[in-house]
Amino acid sequence: MALLPPKNSTQEFDQSAQTVLGELRKGSAEKRNEFVWVQQERVFAVALLGTGSQESAAQVTISAFNNAFASLNQGLPKNGEMTVWEWLSKFVVESMSEYHNEFSGAPEDDDGDPSQDGSANMDWETTVLLGVQRVKRCINQLPNEQKRVFLLRHSLDLNYDQIAVVTNLRVEKCMELLYRARVQVVKCLGRG
Repeated sequence: MALLPPKNSTQEFDQSAQTVLGELRKGSAEKRNEFVWVQQERVFAVALLGTGSQESAAQVTISAFNNAFASLNQGLPKNGEMTVWEWLSKFVVESMSEYHNEFSGAPEDDDGDPSQDGSANMDWETTVLLGVQRVKRCINQLPNEQKRVFLLRHSLDLNYDQIAVVTNLRVEKCMELLYRARVQVVKCLGRG
């Protein structure tokens, strides 16, 4: 089983949240079930990367959807530009925060400074110009902690603050791990 959902069609994730959620708010249980069916792989992938356990990831996924649907009773997002994934990812991150508060404790402090190693301003988009298969092979060779942060950022489109909550690491540590992962991928691509 693949860890990440296929990215062939991101249309469901890029739709306007107001449109989709407006339909969900006045729709039936069948509409909500269809929404969960379409979105669950991506939500579960974030939860699995954050918890490391399929059982815990399933609980986080359920919690995220329950919280998301409960929020519809209070109204729709005000931002008309917000996508479905931007809206839903907030609930995944909140559920991961609850999970870590209950099971993991506070993130560890370390002395990583992202400005020292360049991770704060590396332009990743210009570094990957090679084939997808080579990139995947290089990503799969990363140490697990780097791979996890890399996938949360570049496959699941979470920001640094969200990644920190999901992984229960400090933002600076996430930036450091992501920078090191990017460097390793670039080196791997250079070796061919």
